[in-house]
Amino acid sequence: MSRAITRAQLDKVVRSITKFYPQKYADKSWDNTGLLIDCSTGASANIQAKILLTVDLTKSVAQEAMDTDCNVIIAYHPFIFPSWNRLNPLTNPQHETAIKLIQNGISVYCPHTAVDAARGGVNDWLVNGLNNGENVAKSYALETVSGENDDMVGYGRFVEFGKDISLRQIIENVKRALRVPHVQVASAAVPSTWDQVMIKKAAICAGSGSGVFKQLKEDVDLYYTGEMSHHEVLKWKEMGKTVIVCNHSNTERGFLQDVMHGLLKDEGLEVLVSKNDHDPLTVV
Repeated sequence: MSRAITRAQLDKVVRSITKFYPQKYADKSWDNTGLLIDCSTGASANIQAKILLTVDLTKSVAQEAMDTDCNVIIAYHPFIFPSWNRLNPLTNPQHETAIKLIQNGISVYCPHTAVDAARGGVNDWLVNGLNNGENVAKSYALETVSGENDDMVGYGRFVEFGKDISLRQIIENVKRALRVPHVQVASAAVPSTWDQVMIKKAAICAGSGSGVFKQLKEDVDLYYTGEMSHHEVLKWKEMGKTVIVCNHSNTERGFLQDVMHGLLKDEGLEVLVSKNDHDPLTVV
């Protein structure tokens, strides 16, 4: 049975999410954001919007939406990426998921880089997690959004602390903020001396930071992101810098629970955070 909501109800959901993460902030040069599946045609006015938040829209997350009677999925990462020319569920499991979502009247909105760029978005959340939002002397976007005069609207963040923080404390703060038991660290110093390695300035980017870090104009002690190539990590380590990587989506997932869930609830929407969404890689 279709769970579809009306166009007016779906428009309210889209207005609520774009209030905080405007579409104009998304990097349209490569990203596929916005309302990617619209099931509002022929919907019943008696069915109210119920939203499921997720980083990745996998088969298990789609089934979770159906099991919990959700009719809108807000998936941080674009579900249709980079593009589809046809739907063939025999060759692509995402196509099978898309067909099931449409059959069940479940619309999909994906904000992605709009959330990365926004003030109070995922990158500012990562900055706060380094030291509980305290001791920040300076912070700005590494790559600003074209046409915006606010240096806090853009991709990645530079942060300078008012007081140095030890690498060991930074690592503990990151694990606590991201709710992960382990992170990967590259440092010229051996672990036993990480209490003496002091961090004053850091470059931060949710997901994959390599492209954004190329915009960096100041020297930093720490690069903090979800993933980075082997040769990039090696280069920074050889230069005496520290790198912390945590797996791509681990730098994004906690933001849904800590920030986005509450913002949408305050808009009067019924919102759940997916229990089946998790990073595809597991440390064992």
